[in-house]
Amino acid sequence: MGRTVGWLGWLWLLGLWAACGRTLPEETTPSRLAWRPPPLCVPMTCESQGLDCGYAIDGCGGTLHCGECSEDQACGGGGVPNVCGPRPCVPSTCAARGATCGPLPDGCGGVLDCGTCATPEVCGGAGVPNACGPPACVPTTCKASGKNCGQVADGCGGVLDCGACGPDETCGGGGTANVCGLAPCVPTTCEALGKDCGAVSDGCGGVLECGVCGEGRTCGAGGVANVCAASPCQPATCAALGKSCGEVLDGCGGILECGACQADATCGGAGEANVCGAGTCVPTTCAAQGANCGRVSDGCGAVLECGGCLASETCGGAGVPHVCGKAACTPATCEALGRDCGAVSDGCGGTLECGACGEGLTCGGGGVPNVCAVPGCRPDTCGFLGATCGAVADGCGGTLDCGACAAPETCGGTGVPNVCAPPEPVCVDRDLGSALPVSLKGSTVEARDDHAASCGGAGAPDRGYLWTAPRAGTFTFDTARSAVRSVIAVYADGCGGEELACATGGISYGGGARVAVTLTQGQRVLVTVDAVAGGAFTQGSFELHIDELRATEAGACFDGMDNDGDRWVDCADTECRDEPRCKGQGCAHHDLGSALPVTFQGETALSGDGFQGTCGALLQQDRAHLWTAPRAGTFVFDTSPGNDPDAGGHALYLLTGCRGTELGCSAHPHPTTKGAPALKLTLAQGQSVLVVVDGMARPDQDTPIRYTLHVSEWVSSEAGHCHDGADNDADGRADDADPDCGGR
Repeated sequence: MGRTVGWLGWLWLLGLWAACGRTLPEETTPSRLAWRPPPLCVPMTCESQGLDCGYAIDGCGGTLHCGECSEDQACGGGGVPNVCGPRPCVPSTCAARGATCGPLPDGCGGVLDCGTCATPEVCGGAGVPNACGPPACVPTTCKASGKNCGQVADGCGGVLDCGACGPDETCGGGGTANVCGLAPCVPTTCEALGKDCGAVSDGCGGVLECGVCGEGRTCGAGGVANVCAASPCQPATCAALGKSCGEVLDGCGGILECGACQADATCGGAGEANVCGAGTCVPTTCAAQGANCGRVSDGCGAVLECGGCLASETCGGAGVPHVCGKAACTPATCEALGRDCGAVSDGCGGTLECGACGEGLTCGGGGVPNVCAVPGCRPDTCGFLGATCGAVADGCGGTLDCGACAAPETCGGTGVPNVCAPPEPVCVDRDLGSALPVSLKGSTVEARDDHAASCGGAGAPDRGYLWTAPRAGTFTFDTARSAVRSVIAVYADGCGGEELACATGGISYGGGARVAVTLTQGQRVLVTVDAVAGGAFTQGSFELHIDELRATEAGACFDGMDNDGDRWVDCADTECRDEPRCKGQGCAHHDLGSALPVTFQGETALSGDGFQGTCGALLQQDRAHLWTAPRAGTFVFDTSPGNDPDAGGHALYLLTGCRGTELGCSAHPHPTTKGAPALKLTLAQGQSVLVVVDGMARPDQDTPIRYTLHVSEWVSSEAGHCHDGADNDADGRADDADPDCGGR
């Protein structure tokens, strides 16, 4: 009972203190009331709470500092507040890792998706993980390629050395590239031939490049083909001639621009040609000067084109300048011409019989007309392989140097070995400066789609060229002879400028297009060569031509462009049709003369699309050969490929001239000795024909081909002619494939 009363007393005092303690001044508080009871809250510690870092509460209104973590830990790092644990993981990003494609660990147990690459690039293709680049190239091996000799491209820009052949064999001698076989043909050298410039045959079907001549010397200038000699002609100058205006002949076949006269004078006005003076100048004519060939001054500052001569005459040939005539002719000999078989023109209208070949040899078998040789390995060329840079195997044990790329292109820039291409999109492929006229050959294969004009081109590869007008005037831009469905456009001030003109046509044949633009002197333009996207022939070989618009095509009949802007090019233009060289000399890639028989090996790479027969395919490059009958008779023109496994499909047709009548046309998509184009034609002595080989290897894209052209005198049976490679009886089958030779 007493204990209970004691507790009640204490509770009463506590209540009284709570109610009244704050109203009493501290100094007047009775001593009994100054006593405070012990606290009811017991503060917690860091240790009691299991904490070892940071700031925490003690549970009674206070704050605790529980310490710091070591360097490799963080406070709360393990997910428990105020407890040291592993530092938290911050995931990486694709950008921070420099990754542009593929999956990549984020460093915290997760996986990043860094995207995909645009075709043709692949992830890690350039050897850098998770970075877009061209597909990784896996080099082939000699064994995998089935090759056992010579140098072979490994498919990745490198060259394999596949060894050498035994003493009785040569590399490619059996007709299969880089495979040892029997063949006695040993290519000659420039030194052995005594040649030091230009391209000559190596005697085994290949071509030797014998270099270029030094300053002041010209290849063949001394009358000996492929031999450097001092140039016989030194062009004159306006000052040396005493001329001050108009166009003047420089004495070496060129034309000098001698300026213009002041407003109060005219060129030739005082009676002296190409000299400024008062008065009116009356131009003379070719007829008035008694000239019927070449170029002469009209006396008033212009140059007259007086025409050309017939094949048997030359301008000034009889000793009278600008008059056609025949020079005294000295007949050549078989020995002087380096020929040892068949019939050859003597250069003076006669025919030389240079004999027959021995057993195992054929006339022209090595690719040189009228020279006996054993048909052997036929080396590839850079053009046929489509290679534009680097070292490439020629298929016969040798290596081709296909050149270097011009910036910004690199060799294999898009992942295709030995092909120049820009690694990134570009606006300008090349600056052409102020050149005039311009005649440029190129290809949009492996180019990028960098441009799109108002009349087409989006989605097709293209090329862009800067050009600056050298003077004020109206200029024509065309893509005549192109093997693509071309789109041409011109933009002011280069990249990003206003479109001045655009066209998808304007040339009378093929895939060419044309525009005309008026420009001021020094005005720069961007010229783009593109193609109509979708369908066939959206990429391939093209030609770009730039010239000042002319009033007539006459005087410019063999430059491959539409100079007067009327759609008609060169000999197709009515203003050129009477030009003597339009009979074939002006458009033939090769003049075979009057050789008989002929075995000529060629290819259509970089030839342009200049012809179209009634058979064959459109928009393919072609090659023209002029041949003149050495005597009256019936002749066979065929393209039997022999043992060439790379002969492409093509058409063969005969024309009377550059834009003449077609005399026959034959085509085959896959020529072999059992079936190849062949034409039979009767000609008079001295009659010339243009023999055109036109590609047709693919129906959707220009594809260069190589071919073997034979010209032989027709016989009723192949018997007795079973090893010359030609289809002598024009039945479509050659040599052992002909029943006359035991073939089936």
